[in-house]
Amino acid sequence: MIEKQKIRPDALKKLLEIANDPYGCLADLRKKKRIIGSTLADVPEELIHAAGLHPFLILGTNDPIRHSTAMLPDNSCSLARSNLELVVGYQGAFFDGFVLSQVCDTTQHLCDIWKRKFPDHYFENFLAPRQVARPSARDWYAQECRRLRAALENYTGRKISDEDLRQSFGLYNENRSLLRRLYDIKRDVPALMTNREFFDAVKATFFMDKQEHSRLIQEVLHWADQEKHHVTEQDGYFKAIMVGIVVEPPHLYDMLDEVKGGIVGDNLCTASRYIYHDVEVEGDPAEALADRHLRKPYFTPINEDVRRIYTDLVSLYRERKAEAIFYVHIKYCESQDYDLPDIKAQMRAEGIPFLELETEYQTTHLAQMKTRLQAFCESVIRKGLS
Repeated sequence: MIEKQKIRPDALKKLLEIANDPYGCLADLRKKKRIIGSTLADVPEELIHAAGLHPFLILGTNDPIRHSTAMLPDNSCSLARSNLELVVGYQGAFFDGFVLSQVCDTTQHLCDIWKRKFPDHYFENFLAPRQVARPSARDWYAQECRRLRAALENYTGRKISDEDLRQSFGLYNENRSLLRRLYDIKRDVPALMTNREFFDAVKATFFMDKQEHSRLIQEVLHWADQEKHHVTEQDGYFKAIMVGIVVEPPHLYDMLDEVKGGIVGDNLCTASRYIYHDVEVEGDPAEALADRHLRKPYFTPINEDVRRIYTDLVSLYRERKAEAIFYVHIKYCESQDYDLPDIKAQMRAEGIPFLELETEYQTTHLAQMKTRLQAFCESVIRKGLS
């Protein structure tokens, strides 16, 4: 007999389906709106939505690299290479335009290549400030938002009113609020849903119509609120912090689920860095977007103080009463390469169990990584819990 808590609502199944095959829903979306693809991180998608367009986050592909090798060197990070691979492989057919963020040297080169490769598509660079402690950072971001707003108005041939933006802000704020509520339940009742299920449900928001995603999340929340009181077998879970930019391939979540590691906090661009910190609805829209950008937690190429690469992690670890930190390191990511030695040194000094998981989007042989993860949990975590 299937245990009651193992039954999943159709809404959750739909979210997981879209998260794992996002391009399957684009044909239907294109019948309603033009699709504007964007890349990590910090493109203000509310601006794209307020322009009557559909923002769609391009998160690469786990399929083998065939096309982008000729355009980017092999030692470029796999996130950049797989993003380009995906769009080149489809010849940009899914997208009407692109807004690409420049956050490192690789993404700067990627933007230049992308623009030349798709001259018939709408294209904008978005230049978010990297050193956000500078007095000019807030004004810079606000001016970039105003520039993008004007460019989108020119592309669509219609004005984006402040009321349009406030409606988009409200819609996105509501969506983030729902995801935060679901995360709270996931922390308190780790056996209710797996790490993979929760983070895939979050991931789906980057692809879907926001109203539809919020509707499905509300159904999942209703299910979770009812089922959390009936979940048994909560013993054996330990609290983990997941750190990095993205978790790819997503099978890493499955590995952590197998050893009963419940993620209680993270700083991922595709999770907490996105769902926390709303946009203020009142006031100047560009200033409100800039304020949100400056409130976001540390991100490897964007920071206000280099010490935050480890002080934020230590604070999160202590706050969530975690037992380990798992750091997903995208191979050849220059920003993470610079940060990692300081992070490791600080974790040793603090006595925090820490495991680096170096991976690529095209990683297919996960057995060795799984063995390292299992050995770490058995020798470090279980010993600490005994």
